[in-house]
Amino acid sequence: MILDGANDKLQLVTDVGTIDVEVQVSWVENNAGVMTPGGDPMASITSATTTDIVAVPGVSKQRAVTFISARNNHASTTVIVTVQETDGTNTVTLMKATLLAGEALVMDEVGCWTHYDVNGGPYPALGNIASQAEMEAGTSNTVVVTPGRLGFHPAAAKFWCNASIAGTATASYNVTSIGDTGTGIMTVTIATDFSSASYCVLVAVEAPATTWAVANTRECHIRNATIAAGTVAVDCIDNTATTSLIKDPQTWHVVGYGDQA
Repeated sequence: MILDGANDKLQLVTDVGTIDVEVQVSWVENNAGVMTPGGDPMASITSATTTDIVAVPGVSKQRAVTFISARNNHASTTVIVTVQETDGTNTVTLMKATLLAGEALVMDEVGCWTHYDVNGGPYPALGNIASQAEMEAGTSNTVVVTPGRLGFHPAAAKFWCNASIAGTATASYNVTSIGDTGTGIMTVTIATDFSSASYCVLVAVEAPATTWAVANTRECHIRNATIAAGTVAVDCIDNTATTSLIKDPQTWHVVGYGDQA
């Protein structure tokens, strides 16, 4: 990377405050054939700002930048760093990366940029990350799925729970609360709502005994007219008589599929 002229310089942009980004840059300066190496560790960047990391070389001078390292030394805060070149009029982004705590962005002497994790290992080149819209469409074969976007795929469950009759979830995903709203009735409050009430709910129950008898039979349903974007109620009956009676199961198992908001 060559900086040439009276106005060319490199800058590092940080997007958040209360950070600790450590920067080190090395270069070789050519002044009428006299080659002078340069570069020292800089003071830590601790705020959301634009910092000059390689100054203007000056008229009739050139600086060949041979090394750049920006490391997020903060214990917990994530920061987006952007390396850019400007001539005072035009500014171009050379590289941009999201650095978790302990991670680093490095440019080596051949101009190769590498994003290192907290253990000093390079991130693999995975390709573009799938957006929510691409996950919901479920058709692309050219983008990469991350754990945070997996749930948007049509085939993925948007919520599920294993709950006791006391209205307590033994295990769950994307569920805010479980309500024991009556004998044999449970209401599930979903954390991230569906985009509408048009989604699929599956419900099953655990029988209260291992011995099959009329008194131990249970039949479960989605409670009539209870599906809303953020809640759904389910109920359970026994089949001991022509008029079935609402009864509690041993445990509830409820799962939902559809489009999230």
